[in-house]
Amino acid sequence: MNFTELKARADTIQQSRGFKLIASAVILLAAIGFSVATFVATSSPVFQGESVPEATASPDTSITNTDAAQIMLETVLKGARGPTGTVIATGIVAVAALIVVWLGLGLTYLTLGVVLLAVAGPLWLFEGTRGFSKLVIGIVVLAAAFSALMQGARLVLSGKGPIRAIARNVLAEAVRLRLSVVFIVLLIFGLAALPGVLDADQPLRYRVQSFMQFGTGGSFWLIALLTVFFSVSTVSTEQRDKIIWQTMTKPVASWKYIFGKWLGVSALAAVLLSVSSSGVFLFVEYLRNQPALGEKEAYIAYADSGMSEDRLVLETQILSAQREIEAEEPIIDEQALRNVIEETIGKVRADNPDYVVTRSIEEKLREEFIKRGRLMYFALQPSESQTYVFKGIDIGPEEDIPMVLRYRVDASANEPDLQYKISIGLPGMAPIVRDTGLGHTHTLPIAPLILFAPTPSDPQPRILLPDEPTFSTALTLLRSGELTGAQYITAGQLVAEGDFAIEIGNGEFAYVLENNNIAGTVLIPNGDRMIIPPGGLTLSYNAGSYHANYARTMGVLWLKLAFLAMLGIFCSTFLSFPVASMVSFGVFLMAESAGYVQLAVDNYATVDEGKIQFGKLAIAVVAKSVSWIFRTYSDLSPIESLVNGQVVGGVTVLKAIAVVGIWCAVLFGASTLIFKRRELATYSGQ
Repeated sequence: MNFTELKARADTIQQSRGFKLIASAVILLAAIGFSVATFVATSSPVFQGESVPEATASPDTSITNTDAAQIMLETVLKGARGPTGTVIATGIVAVAALIVVWLGLGLTYLTLGVVLLAVAGPLWLFEGTRGFSKLVIGIVVLAAAFSALMQGARLVLSGKGPIRAIARNVLAEAVRLRLSVVFIVLLIFGLAALPGVLDADQPLRYRVQSFMQFGTGGSFWLIALLTVFFSVSTVSTEQRDKIIWQTMTKPVASWKYIFGKWLGVSALAAVLLSVSSSGVFLFVEYLRNQPALGEKEAYIAYADSGMSEDRLVLETQILSAQREIEAEEPIIDEQALRNVIEETIGKVRADNPDYVVTRSIEEKLREEFIKRGRLMYFALQPSESQTYVFKGIDIGPEEDIPMVLRYRVDASANEPDLQYKISIGLPGMAPIVRDTGLGHTHTLPIAPLILFAPTPSDPQPRILLPDEPTFSTALTLLRSGELTGAQYITAGQLVAEGDFAIEIGNGEFAYVLENNNIAGTVLIPNGDRMIIPPGGLTLSYNAGSYHANYARTMGVLWLKLAFLAMLGIFCSTFLSFPVASMVSFGVFLMAESAGYVQLAVDNYATVDEGKIQFGKLAIAVVAKSVSWIFRTYSDLSPIESLVNGQVVGGVTVLKAIAVVGIWCAVLFGASTLIFKRRELATYSGQ
């Protein structure tokens, strides 16, 4: 039997229903078996946080790494090493395999896997060629996944009707057009190469965060650029080359043509986003189960070190879904604010009686003075302290979940070698003193914590936070009854009716002792005034699952891509390819940068020494107007939230659906109206 006959027989087998049913059963059984094995493995006492036996908690017995891992998994990680991630990853692989089988490509992909193993396997054995082996494996796997999903998309769009036929033609054009092929190759190659540029000597949290940032952000931008240019190309080139005559003379209604094009481009974006997001998710799960800095193996720290800080930050601040709440702004005295505005306007009119003050100028002045009031509220002189309140915290009294404070202070010129002593007082407790670098954000896990009562030998009340090495050991002894004079404080106990207050001090808090008794307190000042910038004081707590958060993020990104597809199609209905591409790309850049423009405007001073700077005011008004148009789109930025471990809530998804739906409907209606009025028979695209 020659190769051609063997290939034909193999194709007949993989196309048969019997083979598909048997292969599907094998895949499902393997996935279920692996998931059950994972669940059983993670249900062992070490990972379930069962109480430490009495014998291991005696004062003379050291706490083992296993004991520490138990306690930290129970109190901080909350099942982070549970089976969820592995089960989801197994499900992704199983679904991909089922798609391949039912497309009639089971044996083809199996052969491809064997060839890949034969080529890349030997390269993996040598340190010098292992990086190249990983790159080859990544490229082949991603390319194979893209090919399978594209064929799956064509199968979904199969059937009669002009809309589905046009959408299928768009997908076929995508793999035929050089423009789209370049972007697809760049995406696949970039994702495959990205793991190789990670520094293995960096802390695990930095590697995970960097990969998520560049993997999701880079993929979105590449797919967005492809969506913009390809959506323009698929309509404008058909008009230029008169290919559209064959379609519109069927006849096909204008709205069906537009909708079919949008459906095809959106399906292409969905395929590319599925490939990239699945690849990023699987590799992040792989990284998550690697040893962090300070661990001898994943989740197990070295002796007597408790939980490593690297693992703690990774699980509670990156691979999480934290709800973030900013400190309350100062209360505005409206009458006093109005008096200041009128006084400023009066000075301007005294210099120029003919000057007309518009409503927009008054609003800008109002914002300027509110910004100044905020600056005074969040500025602390040396030895000064201020209480800040966080409101709307949805944590019940009995809930025990991690809670993290993020803070940033600016002082002097933010010299990188200068550190300030910052005192942070929690409700009913003595302040915690932390060395703080200037100009960048710091994190402080503040719940759960252990509060020690004063003793004759140690009259100063002490607080033990989760990021301190002895936390897990102390918690083990506390729960076994061997540690007295201390209490375990949960996040629910710190929050009072949805409010949480802290006191920030510009200096080092210290007790004044006399005869080993506390006679008073003092705040040893830093050298200069410090300022907490906008967004520089936030409180976050776990509000959901990282995996669900990741799925919602990808959903919002696809909605944004769907909008870009409709935008490109709209521009191409009445503009030539170069002009439509430039307009679509320009709108995309303005929409993505609207948030940065708004932030710059908010920090752009238009009043100097009580005098309005009219040139700056005009710039600010124009910039704010432009950013306002695209602000809603810019606010849909889930990648930043995902990478920083912040929750992308259901409200955000519903907002994305509403905003994108309205804009797409408007552009769809305008595109259809323009197309109806178009003389396609005489239009050449020039």
